[in-house]
Amino acid sequence: MRQWVVWLACAIGLGCGCSPYGGGSFACTIDMQCGADGKCAEGFCSFPDPNCSSGYRYGDLSGPQSNSCVGGPSNDGGVDTTMPPLEAGVSCYGMGLTQPCFSSAPTGSKTLSTAINTDSSTMCETIAAGGTGFCVISGQSITITGNVVVTGSKPLVLVATGTISVEGTLDVSSHRSPVVVGAGANPTTCGAGTAPNTSGGGAGGTFGGKGGNGGGTNFSATNGGLAATLAAPTTLRGGCGGHNGNGATPGTGGAGGGALYLIAETSITVTSSGLILAEGAAGGGATDTASGGGGGGSGGYIGLDAPTIMNAGVIAANAGGGGEGSGATTAGAPGNEPNGATGAGTSSNFTTNGGEGAAGASGGTATGANGLDGSSTGGGGGGGGGAGIIKRYRATSIGGGGPISPPAT
Repeated sequence: MRQWVVWLACAIGLGCGCSPYGGGSFACTIDMQCGADGKCAEGFCSFPDPNCSSGYRYGDLSGPQSNSCVGGPSNDGGVDTTMPPLEAGVSCYGMGLTQPCFSSAPTGSKTLSTAINTDSSTMCETIAAGGTGFCVISGQSITITGNVVVTGSKPLVLVATGTISVEGTLDVSSHRSPVVVGAGANPTTCGAGTAPNTSGGGAGGTFGGKGGNGGGTNFSATNGGLAATLAAPTTLRGGCGGHNGNGATPGTGGAGGGALYLIAETSITVTSSGLILAEGAAGGGATDTASGGGGGGSGGYIGLDAPTIMNAGVIAANAGGGGEGSGATTAGAPGNEPNGATGAGTSSNFTTNGGEGAAGASGGTATGANGLDGSSTGGGGGGGGGAGIIKRYRATSIGGGGPISPPAT
């Protein structure tokens, strides 16, 4: 794929030139000659690779730098040995955070219609490279029907040499009741933020957008939790959970949404009945004794990698709302969870002297709202979760007119 991109650039005259190195190397001068996600580094095209300390690896047509990390594993120009050269005949796919490689091109048609656990499903394949830590399912075409709920510690990656069609629900969301944790959610690489104290509310999870801070007690936010700072993911992973509240009987934080990555060499289509969801769970309400509510989970990650992407359904990675703080003897309400294109709402029960939970991010709002402060006899409300990430690769836009929340970048 990378060779095709750069040779096409030569063919349409984007100012490239051949280098004197063997094998017909490609010399670049600007990033646009290297495709949507490539970068021109020292005159050669490089592409995202989380196994390199710089985050980029030179492509196959980079002369003496071919397949080595930009800057080397320790910025010394050496070859990163964590990913050895692939054998002849191996086919790799994708332009984003993961590029699965197969010893032969995937074939056949597959239909996904039931729940998948990425840790135990027999559908998860062993591939040549690029699949470490993921559940990879491949075919010439892949169709999603029914309600496919995806759980487990590993993100789900679908690879089609032709088309992917989502006609049912493909769901890596997390939920509070009943408890569901989406595939790849709550990774250890999530930022910690600052936990609440003295009955403060927990902060919302941070991922594509920053979570909201937790509310305090006695109408002062000084003891509420503080959300983690933003840090763009360098590997495919899910969203981050909200903080637990503080106090004797606090609300627990909601889990972040999971991670899902679709790669198709022809097209990805979400029909009018189709949904792709990676939404965060709501924070829990505190039980009593003036405790803080839990923060909402952030939205997760949805990667869409194809030359053509059409959405007539719904694609959403919204965040969960924060839970309400409790009064001295009265429980707070849990936060609200997203519902497809509808963003998370606040808690609705502000009769306990506890601070109200805040809304999670949705639509064009990336940041979760801050939880409200409780009274002198109430705990702080939980902050809303930050937005998830919906990322498109290769396609210049997503057609079809269906709602996408947050907007794809």
